[in-house]
Amino acid sequence: MNTRIPFFLALLLTVAMAHADGPPVTVAVYNFTGDADAASYGSKVTTLITADLTTQTDLIMLERAELMKALNEQAFGLSGMVSSDAAAKIGQITGAKVLVTGQVIKTGGDHLFIVANIIGTETGRLFADKVEGTADDLSELTSDLSGKIARTISDQTTNLIAATQESGAERLEQIIKNITGTNRPSVSINIKLLRINANGRSTAAEEEFGRILLKTGFPVVDENSEQKPDVQITGVASYDTGPSRNGMYSAKGVLELKVQERQSGRIIAFERVENTTPDSSRKVAVESAQTSAVDQLAERIFPLLAK
Repeated sequence: MNTRIPFFLALLLTVAMAHADGPPVTVAVYNFTGDADAASYGSKVTTLITADLTTQTDLIMLERAELMKALNEQAFGLSGMVSSDAAAKIGQITGAKVLVTGQVIKTGGDHLFIVANIIGTETGRLFADKVEGTADDLSELTSDLSGKIARTISDQTTNLIAATQESGAERLEQIIKNITGTNRPSVSINIKLLRINANGRSTAAEEEFGRILLKTGFPVVDENSEQKPDVQITGVASYDTGPSRNGMYSAKGVLELKVQERQSGRIIAFERVENTTPDSSRKVAVESAQTSAVDQLAERIFPLLAK
């Protein structure tokens, strides 16, 4: 008795499990390849899986012709064993968030294993699905595999696709929303940047704090100005970056602050936050990690200053 789940049922299950409010995912199906005994099956599997996945309403399929044209223009030669670095480049060229590729393996007689690799082009995460059966059942095998692929993309969206970064305008709107008081004391900012063999100022953090303070109505006073601030924000920023992975650098920023009334010496707050930010540029990743940390602390501190 055949116990495989029909493809249409697999699709229904996948759609039911998908995030109803999530945006569609752009997917590219690259060439499935066959081993020496299954070389003729690769293109058939690629075509069938692409056709099956096209029926999914929560997936946007990149047309095969457009995919191959883009890759050919880049002189991109790939096999079914695609590295995460290669997948990242395909994502940059085509805009695909997920790449599906794989292999067909013949294991005696007409018995086939079909293995699909599902790769997040932004995150480098890899998931695999497989089916096995006879060559006579190729259409059914690829239908079952397509259902598994669609379900994996749905279940693993957060691992396959990098989180959307909140825009500066959205962060500022949230900070303003958190401020309920009407007090607007003048503020000075002095944040040191700790680095190996060198101590300086965290220009990125200070400028981000100053920008948000002015936007939210707090006067900003330079420490060398004749006017003395009502509140002093002082602190230390540090960062650490790891090696490049898939063309992306990851920077970890740490920001520790003390918020104090200048005249009375009263401590308003001690705050600390860690933030990790990826980017293709090491410098941008470092600056983003620091400014993102500032944004998080501003949400906590500015309502206290406004009371």
